[in-house]
Amino acid sequence: MATSEDELRRNADLKLWMETRIGELQEEIDRLKEALAVIDSVLRASSFKPAAALAPAGPRPPVGDANELTGEPIPEIRELKKDRGGETIAVAQLTRQRLKIEPVAEVALKADTPPFKSFLLGKILSGMKSTDEDSVAKGRLKKGEELKFTVSEKNGKITALVIENYREKERMTEILNTVAWTFSRMLEK
Repeated sequence: MATSEDELRRNADLKLWMETRIGELQEEIDRLKEALAVIDSVLRASSFKPAAALAPAGPRPPVGDANELTGEPIPEIRELKKDRGGETIAVAQLTRQRLKIEPVAEVALKADTPPFKSFLLGKILSGMKSTDEDSVAKGRLKKGEELKFTVSEKNGKITALVIENYREKERMTEILNTVAWTFSRMLEK
């Protein structure tokens, strides 16, 4: 009988040790997942190439300064990359007030392919627009400074997504990252 009690005690100790170890490993997994999410965010943000990396070397006016011939702001150009594979799927032209995102010629995206309308337009951009409209109603933002967006299509395919009055660098980064993610998901369908 003594052996049986010793076995029970050893098994109970083993069980306690295993439960403790599983808890420690689960905590480590959770921390690793958090670190991975941060790294993913940094990689997504750095997957855009600044215009300086694409343009030939030489003096260049600062982003948003007016072009002497047309009086229009000179846009910064960024490439939006597919999140799996890293191919360029769209090009974004940025000025201080406007983003124009155009899929590259090889990429055909239909506006009715999920999650374009439901997520990008319906949740993200409409959410930002609604927040801005509330700010206008409360007097925190001038009328006409709220976010606006339009989608251009030709033969059922998206040719451009234009977002005006994004105002903040963080918002611009969120929009570009979300568009890259959305376009990547659409290409999988």
